Amino acid sequence: MTDEIRKLNIDKGQFVMAYGRDVDYHDQTSEATYLDRCTGKLLWIYEIDDDAYMMAGLSAEENRQERERIAGEPSRFLEVPGLDHGDHHDILKMFLRSDWTEDEERWRMVGDAYTGSIGRWKDDVGDRDVIHAFYDFQDKTIGEMAEEFLLENLIEPVWK
Repeated sequence: MTDEIRKLNIDKGQFVMAYGRDVDYHDQTSEATYLDRCTGKLLWIYEIDDDAYMMAGLSAEENRQERERIAGEPSRFLEVPGLDHGDHHDILKMFLRSDWTEDEERWRMVGDAYTGSIGRWKDDVGDRDVIHAFYDFQDKTIGEMAEEFLLENLIEPVWK
């Protein structure tokens, strides 16, 4: 691979989902996601081949072949790291500091409801509009982070 930025057609929904997954909670098995730098295709690979069928309907043999192909051509594939749970808390904290509402009392109440648990925060807030505003903010932020990750790795996404 060269040191020049390469334009690559990538499915935005799939890539943002892979990049934004909470690896501490969602990766029940040892799995990794890779972006094929030539095709823009995402590959979910399992460390234990038998997990591939249970988790993704991919045969153990297909998983093994893909894992070996990635190992054999490491410059072709970019591992998509995902976010850790702390990153998701940071995004919620950024939302709480943002100007998501002009109502100061509501802003303060929603901020005060966060005590370190995202799930408890949602329960304590109990306001669907606030939670939807957070999800919109989270989607936008993770999308921006994903695009920045690609650019740092010399890939300019052409989202499809």
